[in-house]
Amino acid sequence: MKLFKTVILCAALSLGAMTAIAEAATRVAFVTAEGGLGDHSFNDMINEGLKKAKTDLGIEFVVIQPRAVSDMQSSLIRAAGQRFDLVLGASFDMIEPMKAAAKAFPDQKFGIIDVGSDPIAPNVVGAVAKDWEGSFIVGIAAAMTSKTGTIGFVGGKDIPVIHRFFNGYYYGAKMARPDINVLERYSGSFTDPAAGKEYALALVNAKSDVNFAVANLTGAGVIDAAKSTKTFAIGVDSNQNGMAPGTVLTSMMKRVDVLAYDIVKSVVDGTFKGGVNKQYGLKEGGVEAAMDNNNKGLISDATLKKMDELKAKVISGEIVVPNYIELDPAAKQMGTPPIDRPAAN
Repeated sequence: MKLFKTVILCAALSLGAMTAIAEAATRVAFVTAEGGLGDHSFNDMINEGLKKAKTDLGIEFVVIQPRAVSDMQSSLIRAAGQRFDLVLGASFDMIEPMKAAAKAFPDQKFGIIDVGSDPIAPNVVGAVAKDWEGSFIVGIAAAMTSKTGTIGFVGGKDIPVIHRFFNGYYYGAKMARPDINVLERYSGSFTDPAAGKEYALALVNAKSDVNFAVANLTGAGVIDAAKSTKTFAIGVDSNQNGMAPGTVLTSMMKRVDVLAYDIVKSVVDGTFKGGVNKQYGLKEGGVEAAMDNNNKGLISDATLKKMDELKAKVISGEIVVPNYIELDPAAKQMGTPPIDRPAAN
């Protein structure tokens, strides 16, 4: 009888311990950027980082997808009201909504990915992938692959965070091939593949044979245009090479999965400290040019060698890729070594 009671007691204690562990699981709410899940890009990459955190760290997470930018603040506040351990947001569009939510819930831990250099609030950790450094690398690939001497860029919205990509792309292209012509266009949307295709076809008509799509869902249209015209597209955020094998030259991957994972890990291990913006560049593994079987052989060995050579110089600090947000508006040159700033076109 005594042994039976001991077994019951141990079982009860084990059950209690298991319940405590379950209750202790870190709970995360991910509020997506415009476009939501299924974008094969920014949001999907963050979601992959959270899946890895679930496997590695035992967290639980939910995904909240605002219907529009105007719904972002209410989505953040609703998540904060449910007392998640971390409310994670994404995109430049979410900065002001998150400031409001962080002020309303000063004890809530927030994280935001893809912001500028300025901290958001004392209870918010920001994380920035140095997309300008990744864009520099794919700019080298574009310039050295082009047969026409003209390459293009299709941005979503005409905003500073997208200008960061363009300046890095332009700088890398000019560093590799000073005589290259670089065309810049903005579709006005992150969710319109038809517009992306229209803008890309216009660039192809202007002799651009490699076009970098920095436009979330709109970028699918840029890739489609490249496929139909037998030119090249460059993907963004996630590895989009598989969307059109043999057509996507490479993809400028923003490892926002790594950024999301690191923010979550800081909450789990108790090192979370708000009021800072962390930056992840080539040196930190925050950006890279995607290479796999889908684009194997599309980039020449000489180009790959040049990409590796200039990447090493960025990591060492010998080359400083310009970041639009930190540029002097009156400057006529940019970067280290300096090159002429792009002319409006």
